[in-house]
Amino acid sequence: MKIVIREKCKPFSHLAGASCVIPGTCSEIEAFPTLLKIGDVEVKFLCKGPVKGFTLELDLERHCVFVFGEALDGYYRLRIEASDSGFDITSEKGSALKKALHIAHETPFVSKGSFERLSLGSHKAQDWTSGQVDLRTALPILFCLGQKIPRVPPQALTGTAQLLQMPEDRSALFNALQAFFKAAFTNLLIPRLVDNQYHGFVPDEPAKGNRFFLIQEGAKMIRSLFFRQDERRLKILPHLPIPFDCGKMTALQAPGIGEIDFEWSKKLLRCLSIRASTSGEVIFDLQKEIKTFRVDKKHKQKANEPLLLQAGKTTFLDHFQK
Repeated sequence: MKIVIREKCKPFSHLAGASCVIPGTCSEIEAFPTLLKIGDVEVKFLCKGPVKGFTLELDLERHCVFVFGEALDGYYRLRIEASDSGFDITSEKGSALKKALHIAHETPFVSKGSFERLSLGSHKAQDWTSGQVDLRTALPILFCLGQKIPRVPPQALTGTAQLLQMPEDRSALFNALQAFFKAAFTNLLIPRLVDNQYHGFVPDEPAKGNRFFLIQEGAKMIRSLFFRQDERRLKILPHLPIPFDCGKMTALQAPGIGEIDFEWSKKLLRCLSIRASTSGEVIFDLQKEIKTFRVDKKHKQKANEPLLLQAGKTTFLDHFQK
């Protein structure tokens, strides 16, 4: 049995002036129905308004941004993609852009690659237009985005970064996550160290640092709620927030062990697979309710006993029982 996440990370907004991070960079794009802004550069479209169905889409699957809509003179679709030398804007459909543009910009860059995935069981449209987004949708997207920006050096937890410190109490986690998203982000996950909407979650005081630190560390914080590794000891669902009673994580990289997928429902782990890169024993720290599980659909094992893995082999665990 293969554990698969079918939902794609492609959040969008229909709001004129919506902004998002350009994948692979710590830069953002601001989009209007007939204009783009990347830093100090403005790109105007050759189209006539009004524009219907205007959309800014952050496509984390294809590592790029799309801007599209239907003007009086036809439908257009623009693709914005980063490289190590700047940003390329191309027209996939329509004539809003006569020729491809390259905006030269020296910036740290992360190329497209595989990434770990999280699903919390939400199949709603990933629409950021209203700014009110369910955490079941928001957390997986931030988790993905955090893997698609250049590394940001450690810095002090000032301003909204203070909200990265999550409470140990599972019942308080959900409210803490909501506070973090409200105060630390605007538009389509644009980070801010100073909450200029004054939600009251952090002191109203100056904060210095790289605001993209919030994306990077936010992704790490989300990962730690569901999975942690201490050498060859694996902690599965160590701090599962109470409302997230079902979900999946796939392609988790466990250094020295291999790649891990797992799924839970009704707040309890249901199945797990490990594609081992090395041979040796691993120990699982599972939810305290779990006493036994089945290995490769053959034999039952106690939850607190070491499990022997063989390099190059996939081991499947299920029937996690109380």
